[in-house]
Amino acid sequence: MKPLLTNPGLEPVPTPHGTTETAAARTPAGVQVLRLLLLAATASVIATWLWAWHGVQAYAWPGVDNDLTERALAYLLILAPAVPVNLIAAIRLARGGARARLYLAAAGALAVVQTLLLLTPSAMPLADTMSDGSNDVGVRHLLTVGPLLFAGLWIATTRKTRAWLGAPPRPRRGFGLEAAVWCLALAAALAAGTEVRDWTQTAAAPAAPAGEYTEAGTWAALEQAVTETTDAVPDFAGFTTRTIEAASCDYLTPAGLPTYRYLLTYELRAPAAAPIATRWAQDEFHLTYDGTALDGTRRITAERAFPTTAPDDDRAAYPTATGLHALTLTYTEAPTPTLHLESPCVERTTEPTACILPQGDPTTDTITGITCRD
Repeated sequence: MKPLLTNPGLEPVPTPHGTTETAAARTPAGVQVLRLLLLAATASVIATWLWAWHGVQAYAWPGVDNDLTERALAYLLILAPAVPVNLIAAIRLARGGARARLYLAAAGALAVVQTLLLLTPSAMPLADTMSDGSNDVGVRHLLTVGPLLFAGLWIATTRKTRAWLGAPPRPRRGFGLEAAVWCLALAAALAAGTEVRDWTQTAAAPAAPAGEYTEAGTWAALEQAVTETTDAVPDFAGFTTRTIEAASCDYLTPAGLPTYRYLLTYELRAPAAAPIATRWAQDEFHLTYDGTALDGTRRITAERAFPTTAPDDDRAAYPTATGLHALTLTYTEAPTPTLHLESPCVERTTEPTACILPQGDPTTDTITGITCRD
């Protein structure tokens, strides 16, 4: 039977199912791109904080508190709020409306404020701990998030995007999604903060007295580690200066002997970061850090176990040791590349030490706190 309102002899023209609703509900391509930009900015913020935290670790010295906790948490406090705001803005953009505009504006404002804080250390939380390297973090944040911010602003001003943001929001498909994002972000921030605290407390924990090693052979062990390092550098150009010092560990052994730590520093004539990093990842060496500190310099740290030597050698008192009883090595690729080595605390004896000639033909050689036998 024909419908009463249909003219005789004419078939009704079918309306494609869902055409009107689909056309009205389809998210504009520009909005989808804007959502992708927000997700990219979120990933960039997380990568920047991880990079900053890795750079902060370059300042860790065993038994020395360098405000590492405050420094890392300051970066976390500045960068972390962008993660939930960006994620919720990306979710809200799929629905449009005033809430989407609000979160989108908050994401853009946060990016600007974060960059200004990072580029202005005096305005940062705990500014006294941000004396070095924060500008590099700000520049990285500007170069990674800045282009995404400008692209997002351009897309947000297009006609279709403004119409989408000005239209009534689509019906909510779920409940508590924003709360879930904020809770997950808070949990992640607490976990990161706890890891920062635990790591820095461990790094700054004072070392237990370790004076069971005699002084004999300590200097030679340090020089041997230098030799093993420079032998791996092709066409090694030598050193400009050498400094050797015996610094007090400020405690006595049970027998009443004072303890000292040997500090050996060489300044290189030419950079050699790549071969040194490769060498310190082999054999008796243990690479502990290789990265860029917040001041922009590359820093490589390692440990080298004491070598086991023949009984008639001065170094026979040293077994193979790691951890607190290992030699620590640091290479800093500053304008003047520097190789710095430290021994663990050793028992200081009254006998003079046999002095060792410097390696690499340095023009300056300084010996402090050591009495040479010859």
